[in-house]
Amino acid sequence: MGTPRPVCVDLPDSRQAAEDHAFSYPWLGKFGGAVREVRVALHIPGGQPRKVFDSLSDFASFPQHSDVVHSVSLADGPDHDRISTWEVDFAGGILKWRERDRLDKPRLRIDFELVDGDLHALSGGWSIAQLPEGSTVRFGARFDLGVPGMADLLEPVAGRAMTDTVTKMLHGVFGPDAEVTECQDRSVAPLEGCGDQP
Repeated sequence: MGTPRPVCVDLPDSRQAAEDHAFSYPWLGKFGGAVREVRVALHIPGGQPRKVFDSLSDFASFPQHSDVVHSVSLADGPDHDRISTWEVDFAGGILKWRERDRLDKPRLRIDFELVDGDLHALSGGWSIAQLPEGSTVRFGARFDLGVPGMADLLEPVAGRAMTDTVTKMLHGVFGPDAEVTECQDRSVAPLEGCGDQP
């Protein structure tokens, strides 16, 4: 049986305030004129939160579990953070970038920020929550391709490609029984920020 294909929807503006609490973007970086936000959540049946965190944070093993991830390498970063270098399938090509990852195991959270690569800006996080029958893994990110003149054409395609890639990656790591419970893709207002604090 094949991996379920996510059904992605735009997030209505009326739900924005209610949903914003689920994700924060501690390192906003610098976003240009067209910003896309994606959110994906999977239910992991029987998954213990700390074990799920260990599997999720082991980025280097992702190529062993998912064909969409070509390579991930890890290195020590500043302030006890981690630098991960990625190559993944994306919209018919291969997307390459480096990101700074901040792992917070007590809070079951990983925040990340773009260092350099094919994207103009990227910031987001992973979080894990316990459920009565397993755990939920949530991914939220905002990104900017940095192509203002083509934003209306490229950004929606890139948003769908991002949710598709993340969902395939998570199914590879956690198995086909993981159920997609949220898959959203929308355009958001440009943001500009700096600093390491939320």
